[in-house]
Amino acid sequence: MAAVALDQYLASILNSNTDDTNELKLKSGNKNFDLFTIYLENHNTGIHRYGKDVSTILYVVRGAVTVKSNEKTLLLKAGNVLLLIENCEYEIQNQTNDAVLTKLKFKPGFKYHVFFKKFACKDPQEYKVIKKIVNVLENEHMLWLKNNQVTRPAQVMQNVVNGYLNDEIFVGGLIIAELTVLLILSIRARRMVTSAGLNKTKFEGSALDNYIDTHFANITLTQAAKYFGFNPNYFSNMVKQKTGKSFVDHVDERRMQEARNLLAQPDISLKEIIARVGYSSKSFFYKKFNQYYHQTPATMREELFRQANINLK
Repeated sequence: MAAVALDQYLASILNSNTDDTNELKLKSGNKNFDLFTIYLENHNTGIHRYGKDVSTILYVVRGAVTVKSNEKTLLLKAGNVLLLIENCEYEIQNQTNDAVLTKLKFKPGFKYHVFFKKFACKDPQEYKVIKKIVNVLENEHMLWLKNNQVTRPAQVMQNVVNGYLNDEIFVGGLIIAELTVLLILSIRARRMVTSAGLNKTKFEGSALDNYIDTHFANITLTQAAKYFGFNPNYFSNMVKQKTGKSFVDHVDERRMQEARNLLAQPDISLKEIIARVGYSSKSFFYKKFNQYYHQTPATMREELFRQANINLK
């Protein structure tokens, strides 16, 4: 199977399938290969739930897939790889129409930590990195390699799938080598995202503020939660816990700041200001404005004009 045609080939299998099973088993080209079995995630309706399973690698060949595991909702895009340990429960919640998701299910007893330790040299720094990865997998049950489809790790994963499908000698050794390369390249490029690190990664510095700055006029909790990789309820609770304010409070605060800036500009009407900061109701805007500034927009505008020596009379 040519690497450039892999996504079309797998998509053709999905499109021609008439079964209602959640997974479609792909036959290995080499009957003696027994490291793992590859499955395609079917596009039948409903949430696909898995648990009490073997160690698994999810690889998105194309499109996007929403996966929930360990109370985290992840949006995996083309090129992304997710490592899941044995007995890790997860759900495939949504797939784009063009999505192709492959799942490498290892034979029972396969342990990532045993595999990883084999390719670490005696270098203390390398050993420290591998130990950290092993601890993450054992404690958090998953590891996200956030590569994209044009990076070399994604090309390596295509080689792994192609190697599995083809009937060639030394396929086992080659695939083990490719998986080693995948992890090393992801480590070097710092593309690993841990379950616990999702919160820290997305909320370090002003990440949330930056997102709201860009989208405050047309923003929803659901959209923001999807952007940060969480389900809405979990995201809402996390924002409140980490910042002391609700998501709505953050948005209203940014809107009020923008409203004040616009009120200082005499060529913008109050009606236009209300629309530009994201409110559809004049009365609701007045209520929020009074709660935030303890005065009406008209009173503030007069004060801002006075400070700027603007006289419209």
